Amino acid sequence: MDYTYRDIVKEPPTAAELFELAGLGNIKVNDLLNEKSKTYKEMKINAKNLSERDMAELLSANPKAMFRPLLTDGKRLVIGFNPEQTEEIL
Repeated sequence: MDYTYRDIVKEPPTAAELFELAGLGNIKVNDLLNEKSKTYKEMKINAKNLSERDMAELLSANPKAMFRPLLTDGKRLVIGFNPEQTEEIL
């Protein structure tokens, strides 16, 4: 299968792309946030009160605060290192 690698630190996803990815994973944009990430901890904010729109803007501006990697085939989304789900897409 052909794939396209995208370094989300150098080319962060837009808020609209984050909504699209969340839709593919049947999750909310807020679920893309990795609360254990160093970037998130350094922000010293409480993300639990953020709207999805605000979270999308936050993650677009701070992509290292997201779970990574994100893998999609345009129909599904795999978040993080999940070999079984990755194999299903590939």
